[in-house]
Amino acid sequence: MTFNWRDHDDETIEYHFNPRLTIPDAMELIQAIPQFAALARETLSGQIDIRYGHRPKETLDVFPATTAALGSPPPALVFIHGGYWRMMDKSDHSHVASAMVDDGITHISLNYDLCPEVTLDDIVDEIRNAIIYIYQNASNLGIDGNRIFLSGHSAGGHLTGMMLKEDWTAHGMPANFLKGAMPLSPVFEPEAIMHTSINQDVRLNLEMAQRNNVLAGPPSMNGPIIVAVGEMEPQGFRQQSVSYVELCHASDIEAEYYEIKGCHHFSALEAFSTKDHELYQKILTMITGQEDS
Repeated sequence: MTFNWRDHDDETIEYHFNPRLTIPDAMELIQAIPQFAALARETLSGQIDIRYGHRPKETLDVFPATTAALGSPPPALVFIHGGYWRMMDKSDHSHVASAMVDDGITHISLNYDLCPEVTLDDIVDEIRNAIIYIYQNASNLGIDGNRIFLSGHSAGGHLTGMMLKEDWTAHGMPANFLKGAMPLSPVFEPEAIMHTSINQDVRLNLEMAQRNNVLAGPPSMNGPIIVAVGEMEPQGFRQQSVSYVELCHASDIEAEYYEIKGCHHFSALEAFSTKDHELYQKILTMITGQEDS
């Protein structure tokens, strides 16, 4: 059974797209995330707050691979944090890097300015600027520019989807320089958020939501793409990922829908960063399966 949020009232849409309503200890989990990140930074080395643009939060962190198991320079996974475009910070997600760097992958964590100080249009522009910066400065960042992968959680999953639609040739870059991606628990249709209390901060209007609708057209890259979502997430969230994979398949783009057993919206991120979890092994296999070109 499919779920079309347009067929429901605002109260139902809020239930399906606001994790705070469906996860009893949501606020405690959100508040604990920065503690995990701070603990991880005690053992992680890297470059913090590299500036990729002029706005206050246009910065990124680079945590280098600690082994040359995947070659030198190593591949890179670029990660975009969530928070419904209105909260959280890259410094809250440093722990996501720990397993990756141990497996020979440099982890790059992006920051971006938040609503309501900026708009969703501004945020998409910032993430685009960050991706261009990373590609153009791959050598200085110590990564293989031919092996760049992209992932993001929640709102970061949406931003990942927007980057997969981008025509990179317009920026003087190869069309398929992104070698693979994993949007995690994404909201691909911002218009749905216009019908929730979240929009008090995000301040979307219809035109902006439609401009940033990932489901409005297929990705411009060939894949592979794995779209992962928690088994325990409401149907609205899960349908976003199902619809995206269907869109990819209709354009012969390699894409997989993966439902994370026993996980809700926040524990999905834990699965993504846990070395012995199947989800982590999927992103690792995606990256290691790509040959340096």
